[in-house]
Amino acid sequence: MTPGVPFPLRGPAGALEAELHHPPGAPALRAVVAHPHPLYGGTMDNAVVVAAARAVVAAGGEALRFNFRGVGRSAGEHDAGRGERLDLGAAVAALESREPRLPLLLAGYSFGAVMTLEHLALAGEAASAATPAGALLLAPPVTHYEGRSWRMGSLPMVVVYGERDDLTPPALVEERARSWSDRLRFETLPGAGHDLGSFANPRALQKALESSLAFLTSN
Repeated sequence: MTPGVPFPLRGPAGALEAELHHPPGAPALRAVVAHPHPLYGGTMDNAVVVAAARAVVAAGGEALRFNFRGVGRSAGEHDAGRGERLDLGAAVAALESREPRLPLLLAGYSFGAVMTLEHLALAGEAASAATPAGALLLAPPVTHYEGRSWRMGSLPMVVVYGERDDLTPPALVEERARSWSDRLRFETLPGAGHDLGSFANPRALQKALESSLAFLTSN
């Protein structure tokens, strides 16, 4: 993947640090990738986030990574998810405005996956919001977000999780996720924990990302 170029992005709390990665030719799709929890070291440079962006570029797409408020050079302070979902909304709107005709995918890892679900739920309530082509949810920690009800109808969605995820039991991930979309696919990484094998078995993660994007771009 070529190095990302700085991307001007303004969220509700101020400027957000962001980088856009371009494919070698004209892009066929776009994707916004959201990072893990800021209070536990999550940034746009997280290994899983970078791997997801790399997979998008390899699939012929533009990939936008960004830091939520209060992370890196992004303005503002952590807002327990309330403001962060609006930051994600700003990133989605900014990328959408570049080329509205291209399919737009949303991807998020851990906390970023939850913010993706929150954004989709908010967008579903707004008639003017653009409908994404699909969502890639990487290790969504559903046990940490009890009481949330996310229903996306027929939005194509892939949930990737580790067989040994210590934050959310795989059986619970599948149980909860089945209510999110009617067009759902699971990718299980054998032996991987919440880090999805990003260090122990990065090739397995890469293959899961490739398979996930193939599913999302064919629907």
